[in-house]
Amino acid sequence: MNKNLIYMICINHSSSRYEFSNFAKYSIPGWEYWCKKNNADFKLITESDERVDMPIWNKEFVFENIGDKYDKIGLIDADVMVKWDAPNIFDMYDDEFCGVLETSNFAWVNRSLEVYGDMFFPDISVEFEEYINAGVTFFTKEHKYVFDELIKFYLDNKEVLDNWNIGGVGKEQTPFNYTLKKLDVKKKYLPLSWNLLSKHKNGMFNHNWQLGEDTTPFFIKYANIWHFTGIPIESKEKLMSDTWNLVKDNYL
Repeated sequence: MNKNLIYMICINHSSSRYEFSNFAKYSIPGWEYWCKKNNADFKLITESDERVDMPIWNKEFVFENIGDKYDKIGLIDADVMVKWDAPNIFDMYDDEFCGVLETSNFAWVNRSLEVYGDMFFPDISVEFEEYINAGVTFFTKEHKYVFDELIKFYLDNKEVLDNWNIGGVGKEQTPFNYTLKKLDVKKKYLPLSWNLLSKHKNGMFNHNWQLGEDTTPFFIKYANIWHFTGIPIESKEKLMSDTWNLVKDNYL
C-alpha cells in the first residue's frame, strides 16, 4: 500500500439522466496510470452508502471508507481527467486543504452562497476569492474532522437536502465551502491548471493556429487536470471520449 490515494466517486443513480460510468471510463485509465507513476493508490467508489440518497453526498464519507491509512488524499469527481505527465501534486503541499477557485460562473456562486447561507449558515460569510470547486480537492488524513462535520450537516438536514427543489445552486459544493470557513481550515489555493473548469468559456478547446503544425488544444498543453464541468451534460461524454482518443497513447 502506498501512502497517498486518489479517491474517485462514480455512482450511477436513477436521479441522474446520465450514468457517471460513461464519463469515468475515459478518466479512470489516466488516473490509474498517473497513480502508478507517482506511487499512489487509486480507489473507485461505485456503490452508494445506505445513508445517502443523492450520490454526490458520498464524497463526505471518504474517511469512513479508508480510515487513516493514507497520509494524503485527492478527492476526484468522475468527469475529471489527469494529464499523463502532471507533476506529483502530493509533493506540492504539506498540511493545507487544497483546491482551485471556482471561476466558471460568479453569478451562480453568488446565488448559491445566498441561498445556502440564508437557510443553513446565516452567521458565516464566504467570499468569491475563497470559494473553491469541490470536484478536485487534496488534503491530509488530519482533515477527517472536516468531513465529519459535513456528514453531520448532511444527516442533520437530510430530508431537506435530499428533497432540494431550488434550482441553479448546486448540491454539496456550497455547504462544503461554508464548512471550510466555519472550521477556519487552513487552505492552499492551487493554480487553475490543477482543475481547469469550463474550458469552452475561455477558449481552451482552441489551439495555437499561428504555429500551423501544432493543433494540440490549449487545455491539453497547459493544464494538469481537465475537469469537464460547466458544459451541457449532453456534450460531456463526447468531449471526454474525443480527448481520450487524442491523448491515450501517452498513457502506455
